[in-house]
Amino acid sequence: MNTQRKSVLLFAVCTVLFLLHQYIQKIAKVSLPVIDSYLDPLLFMPILLTLITWERQLMYKNRLYTLSLMHILGYFLLVSALCEIVFPMWTERMTADVWDVLFYALGTILYIAVAVPHPPEIKGLFSPSDKNTTSPP
Repeated sequence: MNTQRKSVLLFAVCTVLFLLHQYIQKIAKVSLPVIDSYLDPLLFMPILLTLITWERQLMYKNRLYTLSLMHILGYFLLVSALCEIVFPMWTERMTADVWDVLFYALGTILYIAVAVPHPPEIKGLFSPSDKNTTSPP
């Protein structure tokens, strides 16, 4: 499966899980404290980074555009600072939680693992298949 299809699948799964959780929490009034606290931060980064990538693909008219690791790191830091420092200072309805930053990081790692193309493995000096097979005399 190519990287773009994996990215779309990751986005779809995260979005469905997010919407399902919102339904269960807000409409069905079922409370699952750990999931209520940390599922949204985990799902937020893959959803956001996929939307930003799609926006850039449209803007640059390049379907193969992907975010660089530096841009991904920048968005992670921006989201962490806004959601865990700025917003809690701005409104009492928001609370800072350092654990949220961990789940933003896990979501970012998930996005990188699934949606960022990785170079193919190059067989060379450090490849397991190229072990020195000569034995000492």
